[in-house]
Amino acid sequence: MKSRFIFLGVIMFVFLWTSFSLAGGGFALPGVGSKALNMGGAFRGLADDWSAAFWNPAGLAYLPNSELTTNLYTLNFRPEYTPNMNLGESGYSYSFGYPDETYYPEDRAFFLPSFSGFYKFTQIEGFTGGVAFYVPYKMESRWDLYEPPSGYDNDVAYPEFDHQTDILIWDMHPTVAKSFMEGKLSLGLGLSIQRSDFELRRTVLVPTEYPRPYDFFPVDAYMKTNGWGMGFNAGILYKASPKLQLGFSYQSSIDMDLSGSIDLTMYLPVIPVSGSGLLGGTYRYTDGDFETTLPLPGEFGAGVMVKPMDKLTLTFDISSVNWSRLDYLDTKDMTLTPGEQDTLYLGVREVKIPFNWDNITRFSLGGEYILKEGLFVRGGYFFEKSPIPNSTFTLLIPDVGDKHSINLGLSYQINSFELGYDYQLVAHKKREVEAIQDVNGDGRFDNMPGDYKMLFHCSGLSFTYRF
Repeated sequence: MKSRFIFLGVIMFVFLWTSFSLAGGGFALPGVGSKALNMGGAFRGLADDWSAAFWNPAGLAYLPNSELTTNLYTLNFRPEYTPNMNLGESGYSYSFGYPDETYYPEDRAFFLPSFSGFYKFTQIEGFTGGVAFYVPYKMESRWDLYEPPSGYDNDVAYPEFDHQTDILIWDMHPTVAKSFMEGKLSLGLGLSIQRSDFELRRTVLVPTEYPRPYDFFPVDAYMKTNGWGMGFNAGILYKASPKLQLGFSYQSSIDMDLSGSIDLTMYLPVIPVSGSGLLGGTYRYTDGDFETTLPLPGEFGAGVMVKPMDKLTLTFDISSVNWSRLDYLDTKDMTLTPGEQDTLYLGVREVKIPFNWDNITRFSLGGEYILKEGLFVRGGYFFEKSPIPNSTFTLLIPDVGDKHSINLGLSYQINSFELGYDYQLVAHKKREVEAIQDVNGDGRFDNMPGDYKMLFHCSGLSFTYRF
C-alpha cells in the first residue's frame, strides 16, 4: 500500500510538470513570422505576409505570391530559482535536497533552425488557397538542482542534470481566404494540424512514512511522449481606406491527444531501523505507458493598422486567451512495470491533476518605417500576464510573471528576396512563492516555493523567397 501511494505521487507530479511544459503561455514562442515578431505581434490588422495564416488568415486573400522563409534563431532562456521550502504552521527550514541557494540552468544557447511559409495553390475571383507550416512551440533547458540531503547515505550517485526539458511542436496549416466588396473585406479560415514531440526529466519527491530526513524519497523521472491535435482559426480583415485597416481573428482550443512512456528510478536511503528492508541502492520501474488529453486554450484578438504617412505604418492589437479551461488534467490507463530485480507491480488509473489557470489579456503595438526603397526598420512591444497561480507554480515553467517584451528588426528586400535580422528581449516580473500547497488535498505538493526571475533573449536571421 505504501509503495502504491509513493508511485501514485510520482505519476501525478510528472504529469503536472509535463502539462505545464506544453502550455502556450509559458513555453510557446511569442508568435511566428519575422515581420510580425519585429512588430511585437501587433499584426492582425496588417496581416500582409505568409504569417497571416497564424495571426489573421483573412490577410492571405491579398497575398500576391507564395512565400517561403528559412530562419535560424538563437534562444537564450535565463531563469533563476532560489528555493524556500517550509512546512508547518509556525514554519521551519528544510531543503528536501534543494538547499537555500540560487540555481541557474546550464549556460548554453539553443539554436532553432526552421523552415516556414505559405504555398499558394490558386487564386480565382479573389479566392486564395494554400498551406502554411511553422513552429509555434520550442523550449530546451537543463538544470543541476537536486542533491540527496545529509544523512541519506545512498552509494548510487544522483544524475548530474536532473531537470531537463526538450519540447518541439510544429503546425501544418491548410488555409483558404476570399475577398469581397471589391477587395475591401476578406474572410479567412485555416485548419491547424499540430504534432508534439518532447522529452522531460525531473526529480520528483514523494512522501513516505519514515522520519526525517527520510520523509521524502527522490525519484528520477524521465518521460518521452508525442501526440496530435487539431483545431482551426478564422479571421476578418476590413480595409476602411488605404490608411486604415481593421482585423479580427479567432483561434480555436485544441485537445492534444498524447501517449508515451515513462521511466522511474527511486533512490533509497540506508535506514538504520530493524526490519526496514531499505539498504540503499535504487528501484527502477520501466515501460510506464500512458495516455492523456491536454486541453489547450483558444484565443480571440482584434487589431488595427494606420498609416499616418506613406513611409510609416503603425499597428495595435489586443487578444484574450481562455487558459481557465485548463482546470485539471485527466490521465488514463497508466501502468508501471517493475525492473527485473523487483517483485512489485503497480497500476494507476484515473488521476486528476490540478492547474487552476487564469484567463489572460495581451496588449501589443508595433511600427514599420521605410528608410529607403527596399530597406525597412521595425519595432514592437507587448505586455502579457502569467496565467499560472502560485498554488500550482513549479520550477520548470518559464512563464515566471507578467511579461514586457521589446522587439527590433531590420530587413532588406531586393526583387523576390528578403534578408532580415530580429531581436527580442522579454523581461518577467519577479515572482515569490511563499508556501507549499496541496491544492486538491491528495497529500502531495502542487507547487515549488521560492524566488523566481526570468529573462529571455532571442536573435535570428531570416531569408524569404517569394514566387
